[in-house]
Amino acid sequence: MTTENYLLQICDEAYRAEERAQAERKREAFGNRFVPELLVMRKDKVRVEIRKENVSHNTPHMHITHSDKINVSISLIDFSILAGNIDRKTQKHLMATLIPKKTELYKIWEELNEKENSIGAEKLISNLNL
Repeated sequence: MTTENYLLQICDEAYRAEERAQAERKREAFGNRFVPELLVMRKDKVRVEIRKENVSHNTPHMHITHSDKINVSISLIDFSILAGNIDRKTQKHLMATLIPKKTELYKIWEELNEKENSIGAEKLISNLNL
């Protein structure tokens, strides 16, 4: 096995371990209940989601993912990175689209997490026109 293949295997195993840990955190917080993950926007292979969270879990935020390249949580208050990594070019491009929708994104998070109204949140997403 080459060094490059070995490093890729380690990275893949770390990524899969993080996915398992995230799933376990969801099970701990929500048990076997359905946990909505609402797709706000998909641009190429990048997904922007707002997920049902334990309200005390964190500040209102969205998740941006792209396979194993991007996995980041972004605050809906000031658009700072709460956790994870994203390259500057992708971040700049997405923020140009998302920051003007700050109020609407926050309302979606609030509808889903504080009011527990996933249908209302879906309707707000459909009005975003992203």
